[in-house]
Amino acid sequence: MTTTRYKQFLLLCGMTSFAMVGTAVTLQYYEHLLPCPLCILQRYGFLWMGVFALVAALAGPGTLSRISAGVAALGGFAGFGVAAKHVWVLYHPAVSCGIDPVENFVNALPMSRWVPALFYANGDCTAELPPVLGLQIPLWSLIWLFTLAACCTAMALRGSRRARG
Repeated sequence: MTTTRYKQFLLLCGMTSFAMVGTAVTLQYYEHLLPCPLCILQRYGFLWMGVFALVAALAGPGTLSRISAGVAALGGFAGFGVAAKHVWVLYHPAVSCGIDPVENFVNALPMSRWVPALFYANGDCTAELPPVLGLQIPLWSLIWLFTLAACCTAMALRGSRRARG
């Protein structure tokens, strides 16, 4: 893969991550779907991945790019873990994350005070949402987080192979 394609791919991963957050905010404000604590944590995962994928793309070939792509993947896989928990909660509605320590933690983070429109959790994790193309929104998040994190991992590993020889 050429350096230009490598950068373009990481740029695409970063922009897609930001687009996922944009989609969540659009659903929040235009469809009136309140984000739960697990939704907010998934947003953090997408944003973390987006920022570090862009850093990797802008850094050019080298160690900084590989490390940034790896850190982006870590954020994506962390978000994936949260999304997996959210999907599990959806299929086990007796378990709720409603008003619990997770919500208190998420709403105590500085970002929830600085940008409450984006990071304040006030929804229910077990809320029945309308499916999008046949899948629940947390399941879409799970798919996108895994896909983007796997792509960032591949770019981090591809960059290290390219650097070795």
